Amino acid sequence: MSCPQWRSAAMSLLALAIAGCATNATPSNNATAALPGKDACIFTVNLSDWVVLDESTLIVYAPLRKQPYLVKLFAPVTGLQFRESLGFEDTEHNGQLCRGDYVVARGDIAQRMPISALREITPQQAKQLRAAAAAK
Repeated sequence: MSCPQWRSAAMSLLALAIAGCATNATPSNNATAALPGKDACIFTVNLSDWVVLDESTLIVYAPLRKQPYLVKLFAPVTGLQFRESLGFEDTEHNGQLCRGDYVVARGDIAQRMPISALREITPQQAKQLRAAAAAK
């Protein structure tokens, strides 16, 4: 191959690599955007109950069981469904739980996991999410 052909081949490979990086960066943003509801924060004193959907997703209710919020964790917490107590830690110590704060799964070995999304959802959406989780 002559020098111009090598240069052309190298530029093509570079363009493919850049395109691949751009595509790999987008799913996490799309994953959050694909969640139902809208971004929200809730006061920790208002938390009244929660339901674990899977090891990285739960629905919390605040102030009563009338208002559900979808909480997506940064990574799965092993055995989250079997934890009898959960803690919620707000990093700014302002009493509000938001994206970037933590869920602490207590047990023999406590696990502290950041919240990657906290979304206000409707009771109907919560019901659909619970039904879908139960069907798995």
